[in-house]
Amino acid sequence: MQHPAFQSPLRLLVFSGTCLLVGLTVVICQYGLIPVSLGYLIMDGLILGVIFGILSTLLWYAINYAGLNGNNTIQKVINYTALVLLADILWLGSSYFLLYLCTPDEINILITKSIPMKIILGILIYILTIRFFISFSTKEDLSEEDPEEIKKPDSSKPGVEEVYLNPAPTERWLEKITVKTGLKIHVIAVTDIIFMQAEGDYVKIFTKSAHFIKEQTMKHFEENLPPAKFIRIHRSTIVNVDVISRIELYEKQYYRITLQSGHQLKASTSGYKLLKETLQL
Repeated sequence: MQHPAFQSPLRLLVFSGTCLLVGLTVVICQYGLIPVSLGYLIMDGLILGVIFGILSTLLWYAINYAGLNGNNTIQKVINYTALVLLADILWLGSSYFLLYLCTPDEINILITKSIPMKIILGILIYILTIRFFISFSTKEDLSEEDPEEIKKPDSSKPGVEEVYLNPAPTERWLEKITVKTGLKIHVIAVTDIIFMQAEGDYVKIFTKSAHFIKEQTMKHFEENLPPAKFIRIHRSTIVNVDVISRIELYEKQYYRITLQSGHQLKASTSGYKLLKETLQL
């Protein structure tokens, strides 16, 4: 999933303006707090704004591909708290290193007096940034229609439900999947798979005891795994229905699928309807 700032020139302009706004906020907060000329404060603000742009870009990919949601709410809070603190440390550490290279020692000493204020400001900035990215990712998932998913007509019409339709069945379903890791070749029985998740151009295959990375598409597995056992509940997730232990409404447009292993997966409304149909709920 591409960073939202690089999806159009307008978004790139807004993103650049946001970075400058972050730098300007730092300048305003420091002005009058420390006896440093406005020129040095503006330099400090510009450096912090540029570093924010770089870090926020990295944060986007970390949020979407690093699997920070964990298996429960506590783990999710811990992961995102650590991410905020790490971003704040890198933000301030990088800026002071660059200032050290560009400004006299006496200016550096004076600017260090604003560290407590910057720590608090940085935490607030990165909390807001992460919350925005999470919210934006959710909206993108709802608005992007996967061309690999075939839907029935609008569910708003009486008597019509919107569901994912399984592709035409093949003559023989997959029974085993081979994954090469270095010099080793792992043979995974399909019955051992609990779920799969898209990882860019790869698919991460989870079993009860391990996980593997396979260079393959979700469409391939959707078409070649037994449809009575494996359901694509989300554009990036296929789950083995035999290991599902609980299904519950998670957010307005999503459902939380809890597996016997403790993993928690997100199902879209359409994916949930297909799951409900398969399980005859």
